Amino acid sequence: MRISTKAFTGMMPRVEPHLLPPSGAQQATNTKLWSGSIGTFREPGFVANLAKVGTVKTIYRFGKHLDDDTRQWFHWLNDTDVTRGPIPDDTQERTYYTEAGQPPMVTDATMATANGLMPSASYRLGIPAPTMPAAVTVTPGSNPDDTLERQNCRLAYTFVSGWGEEGPPNAVSEAFNATTGDTINVVSMEGPPTGQYNITHKRLYISAVDANGTAVLRFWKEISAGETSYSAELDLTLLGEALPENPLIPPPESLFGLMAHPGGFLIGFVDQQVYRSETFKPYGWPYFSPVADDIVGGAVSGQATIICTKGSTYLATQADPITFTPVRLDGFQPCSSKRSIAVLSGGVVYASPDGLVAVSEAGLTVITEQLLTRDQWQAYNPASMMTVVHDDRAFIFFDNGVKKGSLILDKGPGGLSLIETTIHATAAYVDERRDELFLVVEQGKVHKWEGGAGHLVATYTSRKFIVERPQNLGAAMVIADAYPVTFTFRATIKAADGTDKQVSFTKTVLNGRPFRMPGNYRAREYEYTTSGTKTVKEVVIASTLGNITAE
Repeated sequence: MRISTKAFTGMMPRVEPHLLPPSGAQQATNTKLWSGSIGTFREPGFVANLAKVGTVKTIYRFGKHLDDDTRQWFHWLNDTDVTRGPIPDDTQERTYYTEAGQPPMVTDATMATANGLMPSASYRLGIPAPTMPAAVTVTPGSNPDDTLERQNCRLAYTFVSGWGEEGPPNAVSEAFNATTGDTINVVSMEGPPTGQYNITHKRLYISAVDANGTAVLRFWKEISAGETSYSAELDLTLLGEALPENPLIPPPESLFGLMAHPGGFLIGFVDQQVYRSETFKPYGWPYFSPVADDIVGGAVSGQATIICTKGSTYLATQADPITFTPVRLDGFQPCSSKRSIAVLSGGVVYASPDGLVAVSEAGLTVITEQLLTRDQWQAYNPASMMTVVHDDRAFIFFDNGVKKGSLILDKGPGGLSLIETTIHATAAYVDERRDELFLVVEQGKVHKWEGGAGHLVATYTSRKFIVERPQNLGAAMVIADAYPVTFTFRATIKAADGTDKQVSFTKTVLNGRPFRMPGNYRAREYEYTTSGTKTVKEVVIASTLGNITAE
């Protein structure tokens, strides 16, 4: 008898060991099975130290133009969502983020990298409205012909940032009568608000009647943010553009889950509300829509936005912030962990109580259902999970309180399978431009996945082979790229009283020649384990040495 395995695949814990595919594994830890061999992962390679003290939960590499792994690592001790802004002609890499427990913020290259506590400095996202209406008096101008009709006017003002971002207006002033040539005297304006704002100017607007007889606030003057009073002559014919129809109000302070839509707007969440910014104006958030469940997080895949909640899952396919409408999908798979949400193969995945869920416009699918039972999935503690996608594989980091590590969901030629690794990360970042994965696997340090020189120890346990009649498999051969490889062979002998006896044999294999194993027993159930840092290409077990090379 001869059993040869040349193509190795990952784990399917749901399936009984003797019913696994011929190449399936009962255990596959640190095994790189992409090519069918039992390969090994290189150890994570140290990249950079992080300055903040504590458990880092989010990292982001700033400086998209740099090909330098060691520089400009933003990092936070709280869960944080980060995205580059949809800013036309942006030369300073304006970057937006929402950190748990903090208001939404924005930074750029002029201030983000001044020290190791990156981002070193930031501004509050959004421009607030002034809280005090202005008081206005009018000094009539010289109008000897009295031909210019006076209009009933009002005045409002806005704050403007150093980046030209304009916030919503305050309440309008009391009405005043004015016409071209009058001097408008404005007093009781407030200065810029305290806090981390980039406010440098005020814009003053005066209402004028348009061709349809409607009073519209139109731009009059721009002054310094600190000025509380201002006087100038009015010319109604030179008033500029009108205030935006939808006021560009700041996002809520409790906004979280920030992400960019390819339509040019940002998306975020508060409780049961989905908020959107104005197109190409990420400082203004005039739009929001409710859903029926508390939102956990979301992701954008193509033009579609997936919203994961503590109840149902929602999908919005609209590509503009105004018509954006979340629709409830069929099925019920609540999201167990915000950090488990990731984009994978044209859809979105997240951890639910039942398994890893894939979301697309077609609906919900528990894609790990064929691999893990609910109880097996729960043993990994879905609430602890963080998922990142690299090379079209989902890396799922977990911590169940006893064991830490990660699962890699692989879509190989034999179908879906799992690989378990001993690498656990508290934070992860995928550099999509260079197709590299970075992890925080050690407190205060960034490492690159497979960036080290050494290799992780790969352990692979085969399926359980059950033969027709009890017999002895007394020979084996391990073909590897290099040696040594540790080979362990186990046979289970079924006794008449129903008890099991296990025969185990371990050998340090130093070459590709066949070798003998114990021959003083007979059994029907067999399995083997290989372990080491070398790539294994084939394992053969057989009755005799002569059967090893017999095809």
